[in-house]
Amino acid sequence: MLIATRGAITTTVFLSALLVLHPATYGQETTTAQSPPEKQKIAAPAAPTPDAVSRAPASVPAPDFWEQEEMTGDWGGARSRMKEKGVTTEITLSQFAQGVAAGGITRSGAYNGSFQTDFKFDFGKLAGWQFWSADFKTETRYGGPALGGVGTINLVNTAAIIPAASRTVFSITTLSVTKLFPIDLKKGNLLAVSVGRYNLLDLLEEDFFAGGGIERFFNIAQIGPLTVLRQVALITNGASVAYVRGGKPFISLAVLDPNDHSTTAGLSDLFADGVTFYPSINLPSKFFGKTGEHSFGVAVTTKAYTPFDAIKEIVIPGPPIRPITPQRGSWSASYTARQYIVERAPKNGWGVFTQLSFADNGTSPITTFFDIGLGGNGIFKSRQRDEFGISYAFTDLSSVLKDNLSLLRINRPQPEHQMETFYNLHITPWFRLTADLQIIRPTRPVAQTAVVPGGRLEIVF
Repeated sequence: MLIATRGAITTTVFLSALLVLHPATYGQETTTAQSPPEKQKIAAPAAPTPDAVSRAPASVPAPDFWEQEEMTGDWGGARSRMKEKGVTTEITLSQFAQGVAAGGITRSGAYNGSFQTDFKFDFGKLAGWQFWSADFKTETRYGGPALGGVGTINLVNTAAIIPAASRTVFSITTLSVTKLFPIDLKKGNLLAVSVGRYNLLDLLEEDFFAGGGIERFFNIAQIGPLTVLRQVALITNGASVAYVRGGKPFISLAVLDPNDHSTTAGLSDLFADGVTFYPSINLPSKFFGKTGEHSFGVAVTTKAYTPFDAIKEIVIPGPPIRPITPQRGSWSASYTARQYIVERAPKNGWGVFTQLSFADNGTSPITTFFDIGLGGNGIFKSRQRDEFGISYAFTDLSSVLKDNLSLLRINRPQPEHQMETFYNLHITPWFRLTADLQIIRPTRPVAQTAVVPGGRLEIVF
């Protein structure tokens, strides 16, 4: 029993240890995700023979092309052998098409895509180093620039800016090592220490939202509290420590370089401009017999900023009319809640979510953020794998930013209201087609309410 528990906890907490950079990083369960129910093909048993009694049971035949989890299958058994030895792989190609169909500032369209490779290593299986693991991920962004002409502060396609917002750009976005220190394996209590390079969006393992724009919502407003982007860069280096209780992350602390290193290694100037501290706590709950979770986090950085300093994930409305002295230190606080309404199994069902966050008015362009929505999978009984979501988000800007864009308060930026809905159709387990629609009241007063339809095609190799 202890050996089985130890193996499960090793796999589980490797993921849990990485989910510490953001209060929204804590998923509903940290155990291995259970896929929604699906039909399985079972071969009819042959008539038993005397020799068959002494032999091992016949293996179940591999699923056919349309039922297998990856388009390229098991690579003649190589993928399974690699997994047994401690190496798992995931290769994904996503393509996006979006346009401003009405409103906004200008009619425009965009096509771009993302090619990702993700390798996870269990060194316990590879080299006998128990409780050691690593994650290595690359991302190649290609195609045209991210969609413009909307007049919003929030980007309408998160995946289109990773690791850059235009052209073909390759980057190693994750390279981290994790060590687990068992406290009580039978109870699932451990200490997890991780160091390396992280992609914040990959750590947002949520059942109802997040997904980095690859699987669920497109708009960055629905993926995580935007206030934290001033203190925590999208892709950066650092370290974290987390206490895992009952197999789930409970308390964690991340120490990060506040500078974005999406296209640079960031080692030669590590912590050159300051440091960001991010403590957070995750509290499970149970209402009406359904799983829920509540996360609280605070991000504090020592780097000097003004609200006009660039953040890659958002569009600053313009330069200040008068000079602003950078202020050293910036903070944000956030709360995230999720609650299952229909829960068929761990990570299988749908429910409600909400995020609320505030940030320093003197350094952050976004000081208040709120969203509420409904999402998950299997809203239709015959389509258990399909994912869906609908959400409303409110984004308000710093008064320091607003005042210094227009001293006469003419064309003063206004709060942004954004609504998005999507449906992710799993045509096969490895071939997925998503329809997305966003209706946005932009922050720029000259922009009209924008209607932004989009589509996404995802292939898992």
